[in-house]
Amino acid sequence: MWKRGEPALSRAEALSLGRAGTGYGAAGRGWRHACHVLLYAPLPAASPPPGYAVLMQLRFDGRFGFPGGLVEPGGESLEAGLQRELREELGPAANGLRLRPRHHRGAKVWGTVGEAGSGSDAGLVTHFYIRRIKMAELEAIERGGPTAPEHGLEVQGLVRVPLGEGLPAFLRHRFAGDAREQLLGALPTLGIQPPPLQDEEPPQI
Repeated sequence: MWKRGEPALSRAEALSLGRAGTGYGAAGRGWRHACHVLLYAPLPAASPPPGYAVLMQLRFDGRFGFPGGLVEPGGESLEAGLQRELREELGPAANGLRLRPRHHRGAKVWGTVGEAGSGSDAGLVTHFYIRRIKMAELEAIERGGPTAPEHGLEVQGLVRVPLGEGLPAFLRHRFAGDAREQLLGALPTLGIQPPPLQDEEPPQI
């Protein structure tokens, strides 16, 4: 999922980093867990290739990223935290989305708990999910975005990723954390050959 051959952690491996004192499926103590999801839908049959719509969002800091955010400590599961963030960032149309452990595609550790001088990414684990939805659901999310609690605050708007000739130009924008690498790593799921990876940046949650 990420560059330089770094192995992505499984959901279970990521949670075992600090499982003591938590219930099954909860984020472990001492670590901050952030979950984000790539939502995609197949376009109508007559559409030109690659035939999918993929959603990203423009954040308050001018970077592109995927919907999601930090899981609340104290027992909130990864999927429950992600679904809460989706309701806040995508609006009422996200209420019907259900994220399951099977949608988890990998996790990455940024820094170490208690690591001195590592900045805001110390002890952070980023989780990436991929969820296929119907085109009608994706369009409902797009229409309802402006009614989301975080619209105009954390989220400035939703965009469809240009997956054809416009993809290289889109990838020259600034991205939050490893969102660019997550997008490129997910493209083979859609049958798209990804362009070469660029240098990654520290995560901005």
